[in-house]
Amino acid sequence: MKILYKIINFIKRIPILGKLLIILGTKLLYLAWKIPYVRMLINRLATNFLASSTTPRPRPYSLWSPDPNPGEGITDYTSWPALTNKRFSGRHLPPAEPAYTNSLPNDIPYDRNAKKSGAITVLFERKGSMITDRSSLLFMFFAQWFTDSVLRIDPSDRRKNTSNHDIDLCQIYGLTEETGRLLRTMKDGKLKSQMINNEEYLDYLCESDGRGGWKVKECYKKLYSRDIDIDLDKFLDKILEGFDKSRREKLYATGLERGNSSVGYVAISTLFMREHNRICDQLKLENPTWDDERLFQTARMINTVILLKLVIEDYINHISGRKLFYLDVGFAEKQNWYRINWITLEFDLLYRWHGLVPDEIKVNEKNYQAEEYRNNNALFEQAGLTSIITSASKQPAGRIGLFNTPDFLWEAEYFSIKMSRDYRLHSYNDYREQFSLNRFNSFNDLTKDKELQATLRKLYGDIEKVEFLVGLFAEDRDNNSLFGELLNRMVAYDALTQIYTNPLLSKNIFNEKTFTAYGLKLISETNSVRDLAKRNISSDQELIVSFSI
Repeated sequence: MKILYKIINFIKRIPILGKLLIILGTKLLYLAWKIPYVRMLINRLATNFLASSTTPRPRPYSLWSPDPNPGEGITDYTSWPALTNKRFSGRHLPPAEPAYTNSLPNDIPYDRNAKKSGAITVLFERKGSMITDRSSLLFMFFAQWFTDSVLRIDPSDRRKNTSNHDIDLCQIYGLTEETGRLLRTMKDGKLKSQMINNEEYLDYLCESDGRGGWKVKECYKKLYSRDIDIDLDKFLDKILEGFDKSRREKLYATGLERGNSSVGYVAISTLFMREHNRICDQLKLENPTWDDERLFQTARMINTVILLKLVIEDYINHISGRKLFYLDVGFAEKQNWYRINWITLEFDLLYRWHGLVPDEIKVNEKNYQAEEYRNNNALFEQAGLTSIITSASKQPAGRIGLFNTPDFLWEAEYFSIKMSRDYRLHSYNDYREQFSLNRFNSFNDLTKDKELQATLRKLYGDIEKVEFLVGLFAEDRDNNSLFGELLNRMVAYDALTQIYTNPLLSKNIFNEKTFTAYGLKLISETNSVRDLAKRNISSDQELIVSFSI
């Protein structure tokens, strides 16, 4: 595989001819992909190519530290807890030398009140309206919803995470079996739901407190208590800071604490909740002697594999700009990269795709600002699932890159940069080399934008000093992909190695005994989010479901 990387990197360095050879090779792949056996070979070759682009897990360093104080230091040597304690986030490279981190340009703290940001954070500030020519708002909502389940920094100690490290549909099933049971009816395997306007929606989290306000239902008090008890009413006050407290009335009981963050987020959770309950009905029909637990667990596993398949065949293919990948459960366990999942710091940081987020969305011909479509399930219910999904599919998302972060997320950019520096991430070029890409020799290699070249040259002086996050989002788009070469490779690497190492795809598990004949058929027939939506939405309205514009 290393020889293949060297050949491709060499071809890319050949002026003009190299680009033509890559385009020609891509077109030949498209033609060959139509032949079933060849398609399998191409899929496995492409998957192995990306999944082998860096060293396999386990890695010798994580953010573990013997210091119990949150955020205090990280070790630069290998240790047993660094290799085993997955509550601390992993990392692809060891901490960079202080000589590099101390040479980086200063970035003053983001000033929320004055709306001023430092020399580096300002690189992310939105300038005008930069939209993508590829992705819809549905893609943006799905990306947030999907990554929320595994990229979970612990706010009390940023060295740690609260992730299960597996794609497990915790958005609707919860992070633990104990909290997940609170979301279940405990009858016929189903999740709690309610009927509104003859449509199935998630159950409400709150009820009237008898004084004109809304309090968390008693049955949900421990919903987000994983390692410590959380006062959920106080937590909701923090979540809804800046919003009208009346929005508590429509909050849904979901598997994750941020499950009500936007109308698009709850739309996708609603789809998968409906799918779960629909699967339960069919399983009970075919297996009348099954009890609640078996119905629930089987439906859950089928639903989760459907998500895994959609991430590869709809989401990853959309990102790459090529219909290249499909779910193939027959080969991964034999590969060197097949290792236990462990979310890394870099994976969490590189997914800060704030540029996708629009300042406003249009639903049923009316525009809604960010504060109106966030934490506002009244809008979701008023518009309905069909309108939200169709509206999101028809509108372009923002462009992923510098100079395109909305105002309300500026502060998040500052803390992302601060985190990368606190934990001494290596330079952008170091990560290119780690992922089997050529190092860039100049700012012109990074971007053809002359103004951005000048800005980066003034800030960093040398391409070798450009830091990880800035380089990721400054790099020009790689052919028809959504973003640059390194970000494209890192996203594909983490997604593919996270999906194929999921225990549900093991050759010993992926069979009729586990999923039933019905379940395997359903998985086989589901190739896009549109397929999922069509069987869970009954409406006379126009239904458009697409990640692409």
